[in-house]
Amino acid sequence: MNKKIIGGFLSFILLVIILLTNSVEGFSCYNTSLVTDKDTYFTHEKIKINASWELYYDPDYEISYIRIQIIDIFDEILWNSASYNSIGIIEKNWTVNIQVLNITYSNFSDVLFIRIYNYYEDTERFLRGESIREILTVNLIKRSITCKLSGFKNELIFGDSNSFSAHFLSIENGTNLINETFRLITTFNEEIFFQTNLTTNESGEVEFNISTITHLNLGRNGVKFRMKNNVLYNDTTFTYEIYVKKIPVSIDITSFENNLEESNLIKIQLYYYYFFNQNEKPIENEDVKLVFYTNSILEYETNLRTNQSGFLNIAILPNNIIFKTAIKSINITVIFNGTGQLENKTLSFNLNIENFSYEGISNLFFFTNIGLFSIMILLMLFIGLKAYYLQRSKFKLIKDLTFKF
Repeated sequence: MNKKIIGGFLSFILLVIILLTNSVEGFSCYNTSLVTDKDTYFTHEKIKINASWELYYDPDYEISYIRIQIIDIFDEILWNSASYNSIGIIEKNWTVNIQVLNITYSNFSDVLFIRIYNYYEDTERFLRGESIREILTVNLIKRSITCKLSGFKNELIFGDSNSFSAHFLSIENGTNLINETFRLITTFNEEIFFQTNLTTNESGEVEFNISTITHLNLGRNGVKFRMKNNVLYNDTTFTYEIYVKKIPVSIDITSFENNLEESNLIKIQLYYYYFFNQNEKPIENEDVKLVFYTNSILEYETNLRTNQSGFLNIAILPNNIIFKTAIKSINITVIFNGTGQLENKTLSFNLNIENFSYEGISNLFFFTNIGLFSIMILLMLFIGLKAYYLQRSKFKLIKDLTFKF
């Protein structure tokens, strides 16, 4: 019984096929349908396409087929399906990875067109034709990205370096950006100082050891990570700042007697140095200003210079300083105005005065009195001599007298 039913069904199907074949009267294509799973796609996603159509033609003297095509706004074909020339009602599905569509930044568009393309040819009458049976539009959008820094320092001292990493992720789904190229740019005064390309690893990271000597300048620097001309991700620039400071200067007092007694020599030794790459370096042959203050009054100043070992030797006789007031302490200030790479440094300390007679004031008084006394003696001597010669001129010697009678 079952065999009869099956045989009858097969006979019916065969009859339908024969009738359909005999009923074909020339070419026709209709009842087309074209849909996608959604209207908008990220550029790394896949487009799912469903299409159906009815195609009839006489294969003895006619050629016809259907293709599904994806084109861009420049009417360039990015993808073609296979050619389908089967007669009758056809339905097909495709999954197209957008990343294989050969979309580059130069031909990137945020719109794609998907269409049913039909080709027809009549070999007897030498007729050819093509038509678009259905067309729909889908939108493409790029992903946005974010950056996370690890080990990055905003302030560095000239001579130092900073090893840090930058981790790049997609904002929409948090995935790592693998094997993507970023441009690292450092700027100073709005001008590019250094630039290079970096490629992310399997963790979406790049690592870089930034040097204050090679990659940065003294002062405020900009550090940028730039992604540009990428098909999957939006053009993005991440900007950070690094301030490079001058090298700090250190001063050690290596010799100093802070009590000054009469006739003592003011003798001080200072050592100027700095650290570069963790190595101590003396500050050689640099100018230092020495200033003495008493009660905020400037008493004395001079310019000195460090030697080749970084030492500043101060040796001054107190009598060379004329103090304006009687004081018990002198403020000594040494001023180093820095260099292009070394910071300014000022050191102040006090010198106590014990049993000091302020020879500056005493000597001034002494020499003033001596001068006045000497002038007075000279004046008196001059007056005495003048009087003597005047008196002598009034009398003559007896032998010089002549008597007349």
